[in-house]
Amino acid sequence: MGAFLLLIAQTAGLWLLKNVLPQMFFSVGVGLVSYVGFSALSANLTTAVNAIGSGASSFDTLIHMFGIVNGLNIFLGAIAVKVSIAVSKRVFPYRTS
Repeated sequence: MGAFLLLIAQTAGLWLLKNVLPQMFFSVGVGLVSYVGFSALSANLTTAVNAIGSGASSFDTLIHMFGIVNGLNIFLGAIAVKVSIAVSKRVFPYRTS
């Protein structure tokens, strides 16, 4: 009975390693990189807008107060995950029956 359970665990682990984990790691990595990259771009844009003048600076403050920048970060991260899953399905063509 113990050998049977070990065989089931090994089979499930091999299936996960072959089918699920590469796509998951790829998509999470790309989504995280795009989220962090957009956040850095937003910080640089905020610095540039603050250097321009008070009118643009107050508009930038309103955008940050209403959470529009955080929403865009999450939205673009989700789009990047969706695209990376589509790409990883082409790169890792293993399918379950």
